[in-house]
Amino acid sequence: MSRVRNRFLAGLGVAAAGALPLYAQYPGHVDTTEQANATHLRATAVLEYTGELNDIKASRLLPIVVWDGVQYQPGGLYLAQPAPLAVLAGTQYELESDGRSKGFFNVKDAEDLAGLWIGVGSFQAPPPPAAKRPPAQSGHAYVIKEVDPNKPHFAHVPTDDNGQSGDSSQSGTAKSAPAIDPDRPTLHPRTSAGSSADAGAAAPAPVEVDPDRPTFHRHEAPPAATSEAAIDPNRPHLSYATPESQQKLDKPDALFGVPADLRQMAAISDSNPVDTQTFGFSWSNPEDAVKMEAALEAVAEQSVTAPPAASPAAVTKTTHSAHHKAAKPAPPALPMLEDVEFHVFGLTFGGGATMVYSAHTATTPEEYVTIVAQPDFYGKAQILLKQVARADSLDVTPRMRLVDAVDTQGSGRGDLLFELRGQTFRQFAIYRIAGAAATPVFVTQATAL
Repeated sequence: MSRVRNRFLAGLGVAAAGALPLYAQYPGHVDTTEQANATHLRATAVLEYTGELNDIKASRLLPIVVWDGVQYQPGGLYLAQPAPLAVLAGTQYELESDGRSKGFFNVKDAEDLAGLWIGVGSFQAPPPPAAKRPPAQSGHAYVIKEVDPNKPHFAHVPTDDNGQSGDSSQSGTAKSAPAIDPDRPTLHPRTSAGSSADAGAAAPAPVEVDPDRPTFHRHEAPPAATSEAAIDPNRPHLSYATPESQQKLDKPDALFGVPADLRQMAAISDSNPVDTQTFGFSWSNPEDAVKMEAALEAVAEQSVTAPPAASPAAVTKTTHSAHHKAAKPAPPALPMLEDVEFHVFGLTFGGGATMVYSAHTATTPEEYVTIVAQPDFYGKAQILLKQVARADSLDVTPRMRLVDAVDTQGSGRGDLLFELRGQTFRQFAIYRIAGAAATPVFVTQATAL
């Protein structure tokens, strides 16, 4: 028995020793072209503007956060020298709605407004979709000969009209190649920019740049105007400040304050652009969308304060011979909700729906309610987050305003970007939806309105 056991253990040892080299032979995919110190940066910002997107009257870009591949960094402070990296001139942002591209915003300059850095620039429409080329019409008629499809073969050569095989090996003498049809379409290789004619040209000398300074997707800024007046450094001044050029001071399209017709749109700039999915969600049954919106509306109505009941009318007592029937009190009136917004996102590939419901009451003071929910296994709305704010105490509990769903890390996963607006300040927050909960993963510093 001991010999059998020893042989069994020895066999296991040999098998394990043989498996170790086999396991070590496949280390996995190794990207040798990627630098060890390369940093993947992805900036998330909010474009605020008035007017239409293709006809913006005034705008500003608010840097929110920068993902450095490991953690979130404040977008308004990251690599500030003195302007932060997220709003450097020449940076291009892609504007998104539900993850779909709506154009670009090219940053031309950065402005410091009482410690808040903003980007000033212009909108660039997306390129038109490439038109499909029609199939080539050569005008040559090709004749297809009938071949027995049931005949087994490796390389079948059809016979010609004279009954002879086209294979030269079966004939005694070699056949000459048939004449080339002049109408037969041909393919021509595309000549590249670096052709042999340009091979002898000397390459331009590279421009020295800081290799350690990370950059976003750069957009070539327009050349500076030649009519810009130079600032005399010896010019006397009353209160010293950093001299600014006339071109920088001339910003007619910069947006200031928080106007009533303010619009917001998420913007992304990535040092290594990646293709991400859209976050729009399509219901398999359209009736489910109506059902879920009605369920969240009922939760919102129960969360806000009901309007005051009307003064009771004079009660007339009626005497009955048998008994007295007391009148039942009328049910309390439900609050009326206005400016209802109902958004549905698919934040993960193949995942379920994530719903965001927001509205406010018509009473005074107004109450603002925001609800984040997901359908559970039984098709009922599962509340992940609910916040109710009153207009007279917004500095204690700010109002949550949804900006959009955005991929802040470039991983294909969407997060919810909210604006937290108080009476005298506002912030931006990124919420991660996971594990049947909505968790804030980044909140900006409060800035004055």
